[in-house]
Amino acid sequence: METKTLGITGGIGSGKSYISAFFESEGVPVYNSDSRTKELYSENKRLLAGLKKILGSDIENAGKPDFKVMASKIFNDEEVMEAVREYVYPFVMRDFAKWKRVQIEKAASEKRSLAAVGFESAVILESEYVKGFMDKVLLVTAPLPVRIERVVKRDNCSREAALERISNQWSDEQRRPLSDFEIVSVDGNNISKQVKKIIADLGKEL
Repeated sequence: METKTLGITGGIGSGKSYISAFFESEGVPVYNSDSRTKELYSENKRLLAGLKKILGSDIENAGKPDFKVMASKIFNDEEVMEAVREYVYPFVMRDFAKWKRVQIEKAASEKRSLAAVGFESAVILESEYVKGFMDKVLLVTAPLPVRIERVVKRDNCSREAALERISNQWSDEQRRPLSDFEIVSVDGNNISKQVKKIIADLGKEL
């Protein structure tokens, strides 16, 4: 059985990582593209060199990427953000392909089937290149005030800065028609039940 890929997407502060944890608890491993991309910035000198050409040499400090400087440049300029995405995507997707093979091999060594793996990213639907790697897409949403509060708390930034970052991304209305599933990530929702249903549906379809 071929192992498929479920894209897990949504805007910043929507709760993608929270939802991904539920999938992992159900045996569906998830590739976190945000955290892994930051690791690649540090590991891959060619990648960082290319980013310096796009963003400037000040994104590197003492031989390491300065993520705060990088974020300030990327999130405040849509054209720069797009240029960075298009440059970084191939590096990330090659890394994902390797990671997926490892997950398949691990499952095989444990004599268990692996119907799907997850790929968590805010920009799956914005890029035909990235979307091409996905078999199904799950949209994670949350009310705007909740998202703002999450971003402020997580990134220790102002509400204005959080709202600006949110406004620079696609809206849920843009993502929804291109998604196969949706989970509203707020307290009180039975997230576990929804995740199990999606996995069951994937099992039937895959």
